[in-house]
Amino acid sequence: MRISQKVLYLELKNFLSGKMVLTGFIGLSLFALYGYFHGSQVISRQENTIAVVPEVQQDHLSQVVKQGRGKSAGTTAYYPFFYTVNPPTPWAKFTIGQRDVNPFTLKTKMLAIEGQLYDAELTNPLTLLVGNLDGAFVFVFLFPLLIIAFTYNVISEEQENGVWSMVRTSTAYPGIIILSKLLIRLAAILFTCVILFLAGVMWLNLPLSTPTWQLLAIVLTYVTFWFILCTAVLSLGKSSSFNATTLVAIWIFLCVLFPGIANILINKQIPIPEAAETAIKQREGYHAKWDLPKKPTMELFYAAYPEYRKYVIPEDRYSAGWYYAMQYAGDAESQLSSRNLFDKLGQRQRLSEVFGLLNPAVATQQLMNKVANTDLASHVQYLQSVRQHHSRIREYFYPYIFEETLTEDINWTGFAPYTPTGYTRYSLTNGILAVLAFGCLLLLFSIFSIKKNLIHHTW
Repeated sequence: MRISQKVLYLELKNFLSGKMVLTGFIGLSLFALYGYFHGSQVISRQENTIAVVPEVQQDHLSQVVKQGRGKSAGTTAYYPFFYTVNPPTPWAKFTIGQRDVNPFTLKTKMLAIEGQLYDAELTNPLTLLVGNLDGAFVFVFLFPLLIIAFTYNVISEEQENGVWSMVRTSTAYPGIIILSKLLIRLAAILFTCVILFLAGVMWLNLPLSTPTWQLLAIVLTYVTFWFILCTAVLSLGKSSSFNATTLVAIWIFLCVLFPGIANILINKQIPIPEAAETAIKQREGYHAKWDLPKKPTMELFYAAYPEYRKYVIPEDRYSAGWYYAMQYAGDAESQLSSRNLFDKLGQRQRLSEVFGLLNPAVATQQLMNKVANTDLASHVQYLQSVRQHHSRIREYFYPYIFEETLTEDINWTGFAPYTPTGYTRYSLTNGILAVLAFGCLLLLFSIFSIKKNLIHHTW
């Protein structure tokens, strides 16, 4: 035990004296702090926008009522927007996920809903390709580079300098020397990881609840995997240049090439023509009704709302009831395409999770997005809630429209307000187990390879 303590002390002193340690820690810390700053800025801007939505909604409806005085409900109901919001969770500041490319506020009108659900802003294609430099980006993409820098020459450098042969002849326990070197670096890596994560918790004011600890568990698992991966490459007994080149190549494949290839395969395997087909069918389903008899359109509407049969819809002139029935018909005729669209989005999500089982970097990013509710599934859930809110708005105003109530006689605040979907918990078991499985396999390989090198005096 005394030998182990002495070896650990000397190795720690030697490790900390290297310039790479301080440079790497400072460099990664600066990136992490910027990542936390950027994530906080992006989400804070979204929160500021969301905060003013109720006031904007109230002012907008007031203007609509003011300008619509003396007009019937059917005429005025064409103009108002009804706002919905998708508030970020506290953990979205740590991992922005898809919140920068998907709309977090949507305003809908009484018209057909399908053409209103996909109103996203234009986004820089470069940002879509590489993602935002948030906290998750630092741990998933940059932290492995620090691990590579700390470990690529653990033994090979001393072999190349002729020091290792002297160490081996002066001790009967070369395995302890190797183990001490690896343990020191693992401790430094985990210490850095925990310090930077806790800095993010304080900077971003993350609540000390289950999701925060889930993020920490994911990060520690991923970082440990990369350390074991580096150890596996070191155990081959090659030169420092070989180790560095191999590890950087693996990093490029896992963090850059694999996600790009997986995205191409997913798009090819599960194409989504329904995205355009839904909008086209909704528009055709609506516009075609102008030149058709009114009865088929009204029968389609009455099938869902039979209570409105008592209102007379004239065939020879325009009526507001028929107009909004056309809007409903447009949605009804695009319903199958819309359902197929959301089904295929779900299939894409599940297939991407399968690819995540093959790549710890992808699995880790997906897991963190799930914890923060910034993944595709969370956005789809938001879209579904917007669709339901739109239906409630329609059903609230239908009586006013069919009875031709005057605008000023309508209770414009009587409809049920939009309620955000709230936080959704996800099981992280499959993703975590996949990363652990890769790590265990590489650890067994490393142990076997190191023992082999020591027995055959390769080291």
